[in-house]
Amino acid sequence: MARFQMAPQPGQNAHHVVLHALSIGLAVVAQMISSIFLTLTKDSFVPDVLFQTPSWNVSETFSLEVSMDWWSGGFWIMIDLWSLGWLVHATVGLFNRNILGPESCNPEIHPPVFYLMWVIVNIARMCSMFLWHRRNLLAAVQLWWITPMFSFSMLSISYGNLHKHKAWLAINTPRVTTWTRYLTQNGLAVFAWWSLLNAVVGLGMVLKYRGGVQDPLISAIVLAIICVCALTWFLLQTFLLHKYLRYTFCVYAILVLGLGAMFTRSYRVHNMSSNTSFCGCLMLIMTCMSVVHLICECMRTEDSGMPLAVEPYLTSSVCETVCQPEAKHKPQKC
Repeated sequence: MARFQMAPQPGQNAHHVVLHALSIGLAVVAQMISSIFLTLTKDSFVPDVLFQTPSWNVSETFSLEVSMDWWSGGFWIMIDLWSLGWLVHATVGLFNRNILGPESCNPEIHPPVFYLMWVIVNIARMCSMFLWHRRNLLAAVQLWWITPMFSFSMLSISYGNLHKHKAWLAINTPRVTTWTRYLTQNGLAVFAWWSLLNAVVGLGMVLKYRGGVQDPLISAIVLAIICVCALTWFLLQTFLLHKYLRYTFCVYAILVLGLGAMFTRSYRVHNMSSNTSFCGCLMLIMTCMSVVHLICECMRTEDSGMPLAVEPYLTSSVCETVCQPEAKHKPQKC
């Protein structure tokens, strides 16, 4: 194995650590305020200082055949707790150290811009809640689309940087890779896809109530968009970007839950619509894709056939860190 003797450079490096800590702190604060806003929209708190009408009443005003059922609102609580979990893990990483310095920024899997994007996501969520309760449909839906766009951008940053440094992390701090894959990336993927579902439904509302498109047609378009997005993810995960996306397992589960919320709202035993049947078929397709993904991952081997102990030695030049090498040393075999 390769180990490096590092020494911190107090000036610029300390400034970068402070910047990183501030960005994480802002993200945590924004997440907590956003969760408070979400709580204030619940029926038991309305009317209050900010909101005069429960979210469900506004949803009934702008309803679609594929609008989500009332019980789906509880998923935001779970998603927010998951998001808070990976933010807390990032905060703890500021105090845990490896041979390069604080784990959260050595190597820098999630740079400060990653957390600042999360701040923007939560600001957009809070503003959209306010506009939604004021029944400003078009402005609220525009903000709804900001959250999945920024969330998927954050995922791309996380996937790219983790893959770039995964060999070094496997040798020096393997737990960072595990926590990043299963806590941060899966949690962020759940948030991104749930936000995307809401944004697509919001697009349908705009087309119906502002564009005049009839509901059965617009509901079918909404389901078709969801189907295309899910199939695109499946192709990327299975073939094109497998090395980045292979450990993200929660996407199909959250899609099934979202489609299930659409299904239960529109389900009628003796009068089932074509869109309800389409929604049920999509749930089955998502389940099959999830099973295929799990089977493929169980059957696949690692990308590299060489064990980590005999991988080519890594130098600090490929590892973006806050600390720099004290001197250039040749790696020593253990």
